[in-house]
Amino acid sequence: MDHVRFRKKDHAGRDGMPEKERRGRSGEQSPCNRNRWLLITAIVLSLIDQRKFEFHMEGMSSTSLTSKVKSDFPCRTTSSCSAKFNKFGVKNRSYGFKYTRNSTAVREVMEQLQTFFDSDAMKRHIQELADYPESSLPTHFDARLKWPHCPSISRIPNQGGCGSCYAVAAAGVASDRACIHSNGTFRASLSEEDILGCCEVCGNCYGGDPLKALVYWVNQGVVTGGRDGCRPYSFDISCGVPCSPQTFFEAEKSRTCIKRCQNIYYQNRYDDDKHFASLAYSLYPRSMTITDSDAKDVERAKVPTIIGHFNSTANPPLSLEQIRTILKKEISLYGPTTMAFPVPEEFLHYSTGVFRPAEGFQSRIVYWHVVRLIGWGQDDDGSHYWLAVNSFGEHWGDSGEKRSTCCPRILCGDAILW
Repeated sequence: MDHVRFRKKDHAGRDGMPEKERRGRSGEQSPCNRNRWLLITAIVLSLIDQRKFEFHMEGMSSTSLTSKVKSDFPCRTTSSCSAKFNKFGVKNRSYGFKYTRNSTAVREVMEQLQTFFDSDAMKRHIQELADYPESSLPTHFDARLKWPHCPSISRIPNQGGCGSCYAVAAAGVASDRACIHSNGTFRASLSEEDILGCCEVCGNCYGGDPLKALVYWVNQGVVTGGRDGCRPYSFDISCGVPCSPQTFFEAEKSRTCIKRCQNIYYQNRYDDDKHFASLAYSLYPRSMTITDSDAKDVERAKVPTIIGHFNSTANPPLSLEQIRTILKKEISLYGPTTMAFPVPEEFLHYSTGVFRPAEGFQSRIVYWHVVRLIGWGQDDDGSHYWLAVNSFGEHWGDSGEKRSTCCPRILCGDAILW
């Protein structure tokens, strides 16, 4: 999970704040008289490691296809999970996406993350997590119920024909955290379009990294989005539930950085509409790839993380349950975060209940994906699950939501402080 503190951009002449104070600062805490919100987002490198998986369905009825989905992709050891055939859910080829990285820019991101992590603000945040009693955590938690005055938590986004899950989830969590910290006075959606178009190091329509998006918020700020904001989402959502990655090529051609507000009735100028963060960091242990993934010698660097910090002082190392507890504290105290995971084909046919991938799901991974984590619970058999909001629109799954056990290789945790 990533954390951020962010604030509405203040303007010299309006409150006397000089320009340099409006920019994100390296680990420096905002003065008490400015709004500060704590935000979590998460890591994802989506749409990588594509693998071919054959699934023959020609000439079959919808009922037969649903039966085949249930037999071929069973929800493991639970009667509460159900699947139905999704005609948009078949992924049977590799798409050949190419990624290029600016290694200098990525190294600068890593340097900033270390500075943020060494800051006094981060030390205070770690102490807050340590001091929060585990006994205060409920068996079931839903952020929509704890913060009903924040409509963004209940919104089900649709990334459409662009592999923008990293930006959609990050912007969604940012909006949630801003509203929570302001007690509902900040209710706007922050713009995933602004991140997609203007953050060159963050990613593109083939996938990206929310942690880099959080650092971008610190340095450049992000404007409002949604239907009535400065930079609404522009990519086609009529291409499927979810859209095939084949559609991402055309979306990538149209992706561009436009530094003006799109809606003619929107009152703010682009620069006046920016919201800034002061600190970005990661919760769950992870690395960041510095060079291109197809380079002869791929270079990766470890990111400083909250759980890594706790683990360095733990003897023995943290258990899975202890790691979950830290994630739960973060969500309970500050609101939704993001969750990244490898998507097996059966996930695309998920309908209701607690999703557990069938055995051998590693051979059926079609891409990596990131969603917004809004809570947790306990299934009838006593097993733990996460409650998440996906970015495939309201017609996918359980009205756009999913409940999932914490799969192997799950990544939870980049965040930022504004």
